[in-house]
Amino acid sequence: MGAFNLTPTVQVFPCPHCGETINTSLQECSFCHSPIDHTAAKAAAAETNRISSACSDASYLKIMLALLIPFGLLIFVPLLNLIGLVGFVFLKYAVPVMTIRWWIKYRSITTADPDFHSARGTVIFVSAITLLVVCFLRVSLFGLSVRV
Repeated sequence: MGAFNLTPTVQVFPCPHCGETINTSLQECSFCHSPIDHTAAKAAAAETNRISSACSDASYLKIMLALLIPFGLLIFVPLLNLIGLVGFVFLKYAVPVMTIRWWIKYRSITTADPDFHSARGTVIFVSAITLLVVCFLRVSLFGLSVRV
């Protein structure tokens, strides 16, 4: 038995002629009125979706990296140190795994999209900071210490 879906998935892509974002179900561009090739439209929509996913995943990585600081500070708060320790240790290993996943999944994208270039810059920054955290910060039951 098929699932009943009230909201069909709308796929969008940039018009190859004018660059405006349009729906793949259109016969012609709403802005420049040029005809739309549905095969090319589906391929362009899939690539646009992949770029959007890469930008979204990069944003999640930035948020995860930013959460390392509060969890690291919670380690020193008397009644919240266990929460801080668990959160910090989890993120210390989750962020590198998710960063590697991002590079494997999205490294082959070549686009002029400024949002994607910003996302790639974010992931490069997260990668560098994560490398420093993994290499130089050690977490134990007694708090944080720095490896030299």
